Order: sequence, then structure tokens, then C-alpha cells
Amino acid sequence: MGKSRVSKRIDKLEKEADQLRKKAEKKGKQLQSDASDKIDELTKEDKSGKGGVITLVLAAVGVVAAVLLKRKRDQELDEALWEEPRSI
Repeated sequence: MGKSRVSKRIDKLEKEADQLRKKAEKKGKQLQSDASDKIDELTKEDKSGKGGVITLVLAAVGVVAAVLLKRKRDQELDEALWEEPRSI
């Protein structure tokens, strides 16, 4: 049997949400990697610790940004499912 329009639309939204989740995870990993590289760079240049603290803060901001992007994607998916629930 064919899928209804609503079911097809929900499937499409789920796929888009999954792509956004993957994109957010990839961006989070990239930010984390960049922050880690910066930490290594600054710790080699400056042994006083100021650069390390700044880099640590930047790494934390990157992780928080990735988590927020994931939560937003989850919320959008939940809202889409509540707006147009699947027929059982």
C-alpha cells in the first residue's frame, strides 16, 4: 500500500532532521578539534597559562554550541511530529 501524504512528509522531515543532526555533530567535532589544536599551539608558545585558559574556554564554547545545535534539531523534529502525527 502507498504511504499517505502526511506519512511521506514526516519521513522527509525525519531525513532532513537526521541530516541536520549529522551536520551539527560534524561541526561540533570540527570546533572541538580546532580548539584542541589551538590549545596545543598556545601551550607550546606560552607556558604562563593564559593562552591555555583562553583556549580551554574556546573549546568549551565549541562543545556547548554543538550541544545546542543538536537540541534545536531534536526540538524541531518533535514539533514536526506533533504538528502532523502519523496515522496508525
